[in-house]
Amino acid sequence: MTSTFTYTADFREEFAAETASLLRRRFILFAVANLALFVLTYFCLPLFSTLLVVFSERPGEKLNDQLETVLAAYFTNRGGLTAIILLTIAQCAIVLASVSSVRRRNLGPADLAQISQWVFFCMGAVSVASSIFVHSVGFPWLLAASHLLASLMLPWDPRQAIRPMVPLLILNAATILAFTGWPVSVRFIMLTVSALSAVPGSAACILRHSRRTERFKLRFLQNRYGQIRRELTDARRIHESLFPKPHNRGPVRFDYRYEPMRQIGGDYLYAKFSPVQPGAAQALNALLIDVTGHGIAAALTVNRLYGEVERVFAEDPHASPGDVLRALNRYVHLTLANHSIYATALCLRIDPTLGKLEYASGGHPPAFLRAVDGTIDQLPSTSFVLGAVGNDLFDPGQEMRRFGPGDTLVAYTDGAIEARNENGRMLGVAGLERILASAPPAFDGGWASVIVSAVEAHRLGPATDDTLVVEIVRMLGLDTDSVKTGRARTRGEAPATV
Repeated sequence: MTSTFTYTADFREEFAAETASLLRRRFILFAVANLALFVLTYFCLPLFSTLLVVFSERPGEKLNDQLETVLAAYFTNRGGLTAIILLTIAQCAIVLASVSSVRRRNLGPADLAQISQWVFFCMGAVSVASSIFVHSVGFPWLLAASHLLASLMLPWDPRQAIRPMVPLLILNAATILAFTGWPVSVRFIMLTVSALSAVPGSAACILRHSRRTERFKLRFLQNRYGQIRRELTDARRIHESLFPKPHNRGPVRFDYRYEPMRQIGGDYLYAKFSPVQPGAAQALNALLIDVTGHGIAAALTVNRLYGEVERVFAEDPHASPGDVLRALNRYVHLTLANHSIYATALCLRIDPTLGKLEYASGGHPPAFLRAVDGTIDQLPSTSFVLGAVGNDLFDPGQEMRRFGPGDTLVAYTDGAIEARNENGRMLGVAGLERILASAPPAFDGGWASVIVSAVEAHRLGPATDDTLVVEIVRMLGLDTDSVKTGRARTRGEAPATV
């Protein structure tokens, strides 16, 4: 992990929860192991050493006589045996009381850490006191071993590891000064050795805590990444459910391809046929929107604009492109521009009955109108980017073009023309126009697929912007049937919708 990792509140909470879980599981084991270390030090090792001495000095005696000599020597040399037994009982009492407290009470991580430090201090104090009775004052190896054991078993941070050790070292230093008659130089050496007894455990604690933190960071980021990926997948499904389904029947048909830069993006297509009118085919209303920015923020903005577009067409299903663009500019200027969020938009209305295309473009890249004879006409922007100026200064500049049978309209967002090759050269508007100047493909998998494939072939590396390509075509030979169908629907049949 890098030093730029941010310790967020949820990271701290989860790390504390893991620490508490580890403390609960390992605390009892540590307490029992520390008690066993104490018993081993003050009972088993002295008895074993006495056995070795006696058996080596009297190899010819009978076994019973040797054992009697061992026990006599052990008890004779252990003048403080009663005190050691009492201190052992105190160690057991500390263990039982702490274990009972941890198991009965629902303690938080801070309380568990504090109890573990107090237990270590109490057991260490007993060990220091025991050294007085066995004449091992100044040799704090048991304290160092106990501290190392705690640092290896308990999930302490370095501060928690050193905090109980400081008063124990002071207590051990006091026993050296009060219960030994050594020269000053020897006492100084023993005080230094005593102070160094905290080094092994502290070093082990620093290393273990650092490694545990790094491992937890990795797990935390992996879990968060997986969670975000799942949420983005759900968000993309919801976001793309706002898009219309491709329409492949009737005189006016459309298809599109959408490739967001990330899992979700800020491009959007709205398409809906107007309610049928007597003696006329249904007109198609289409709107391409490209919000500034990428990813989740842009997708949330699109969701807001979607609601406004729905409101506009619900109030007037036959709204002209200029009126729609003006309403969207007012909405963006009043609600989104304060947050430096703007949008480009291309609003279209295609009426196959009148054979015309009306459009208004607010800062959007030029669309292409490809006639049935292969000639190409650009539809440039007619007004400002949405939200740049207030409604009193905004003129949508609606224009009209002929849209006859066999004509095709191709519109797109700037991700298509800003794709760069290995030389850093963008595909550009001219590049798209060259693609459209080639032989026309079939409608199924038509210009939208061809342009997206050309963009991907031109682009080096991952996409740097969302890409949306829309194709609207007026089919040959279907207009008369469509008008008849429209007349039939006025007698009671439901109109086609997208």
